[in-house]
Amino acid sequence: MQKTDLAKEFRQYYRARPVPELITVAPGQFLTVEGAGASYAGEFNAKIKALWATAYNIRKICKLQGNDFRMPSLECYWWTGSGAPMPAVTAEESNWKLALQMPAFVTRGDCRQAAALAGNKRLPYLDALRFESMPQALAVQLLHTGSYYEEEASVARLHQYIRQHHLEVNGSHHEIYLNDPGKTPVSKLQTILRLNVKAG
Repeated sequence: MQKTDLAKEFRQYYRARPVPELITVAPGQFLTVEGAGASYAGEFNAKIKALWATAYNIRKICKLQGNDFRMPSLECYWWTGSGAPMPAVTAEESNWKLALQMPAFVTRGDCRQAAALAGNKRLPYLDALRFESMPQALAVQLLHTGSYYEEEASVARLHQYIRQHHLEVNGSHHEIYLNDPGKTPVSKLQTILRLNVKAG
């Protein structure tokens, strides 16, 4: 059975350089869940568990249908009600959307069935999960290496690039986490920082 690897299929989506660059982001479909508050709070961690449990069940369902895939990198969109740029706000002011990209063969029905199966583990927030499509977009991105809490300088470089190229931010602050923080030293964590843009 062939295993779909989104990181190879959409190389530009899951790769970035340590300097800002302008890219076209391919459209995709995602399993998502939204919330608010600090990333170290209980709601954030509980919704991550619900998201992963459902995603693994989707994979099991797809394997029974003759399709398999490697689990994708976790992503998160961040924004504030006031519109203040991230990360120049307190953690408690944050709104967020966790996301896992799904291969094209995954259906909404697969996601509903997978969430129902995850319910056997008595996980909260399964009913908050959504299956949604995201369109093609123009974005500026870079690769940040190091702590999630030391992104300010990298984000500032993104905004500087956007101003210099007469662009405007057109969406939420987007992060893609390329490695597991539970298994990776903080100094070696790699995160793609991305901002959708439009002509200014």
